[in-house]
Amino acid sequence: MTSAMTLEQRQYPIGKWKVKKNYSVKEIEKNIAIIEKYPAKYKRLTKKLSDQDLAKQYREGAWNVRQLLTHISDMHLLHFARFKQALCDENPVGFVANINAWNNTSEISSTPPADALLLLEATHKRWIHLMKTMSENDFDKTFFHALRQINLTLAQALSMAAWHTKHHFEHIKIALK
Repeated sequence: MTSAMTLEQRQYPIGKWKVKKNYSVKEIEKNIAIIEKYPAKYKRLTKKLSDQDLAKQYREGAWNVRQLLTHISDMHLLHFARFKQALCDENPVGFVANINAWNNTSEISSTPPADALLLLEATHKRWIHLMKTMSENDFDKTFFHALRQINLTLAQALSMAAWHTKHHFEHIKIALK
């Protein structure tokens, strides 16, 4: 079944992220729920994987499952930090990372998936606590996303993070089929 998938479907199994100008309170709550529940979903999906499974890719030349797990935990640290930046400074330049270089550092090939998942779970817990204490107006605060070259509100950044969470989850599912 996965062999019938196009390259585009493998790259963007849930479609590309599309920014909206505004998000309702319900949409924000839905995206917070995604951030809240997905660490457990990642854990269930990957808890008994062999080294062979961790080396599987969702498409040729793509990151393997181990790299996807470390990527999601690393990048969500940045997402959380961008929230803190935007809440504390006026329209700061959000933290950025060279994601390909980060995913090729020496520890990646030996990082236990459980460690990446522990970092993801802890980051999401802190982030959820932060978001649940934010006011509705706090989600209108902005930061400059240097890679995308746009200002994002925290509601938009949350939407992107929820998409990112689901996007890589689907990559892992494809790799494991």
